[in-house]
Amino acid sequence: MDIKLIVMDVDGVLTDGRIILDDNGVEYKFFDVKDGHIFHIVRDFGIKIALVSGRYSKVTEIRARQLGVDDLYQDQHVKIDAFNALKDKYGLSNESIAYIGDDLIDIPPMILSGFSACPKDAHEEVKKVSDYVSEFYGGRGAVRDIVEEILKRQGLWERVLEKYLLLDRYGKF
Repeated sequence: MDIKLIVMDVDGVLTDGRIILDDNGVEYKFFDVKDGHIFHIVRDFGIKIALVSGRYSKVTEIRARQLGVDDLYQDQHVKIDAFNALKDKYGLSNESIAYIGDDLIDIPPMILSGFSACPKDAHEEVKKVSDYVSEFYGGRGAVRDIVEEILKRQGLWERVLEKYLLLDRYGKF
């Protein structure tokens, strides 16, 4: 496996799927900091990350910017279109793309991708097409778990551990 791009849904994958609206229509979502940290780790290996959401959200835009996401596609009702656009943009094969989804709209790009995964609380049909089902729920560590699994399958996880063990021991890289 040689994953160069990780594409993921937002609501139900990077968040727990809840959308809170206050009296003024201000939207709130829950993100897990552990999921966010893995974005910085994969960047060290040149792996790009794209978010593809079925709906538009300013909150998603802000979080994507905080995480240094390479590409953000919102209001995507046919996610295979974003998948193909990303594949063309980076000149990648399907096999070099991983896709993380949780609902029926995610199935077409999951089937095409070289590696597909989902959170524990994903739709049952999504689990059936996933190469890996996380033990964690969406927005509660699933992204972290899945991306670590990708790094392990690519033989990169030991390098991550070595980097952080040196940082802890010596205070530098």
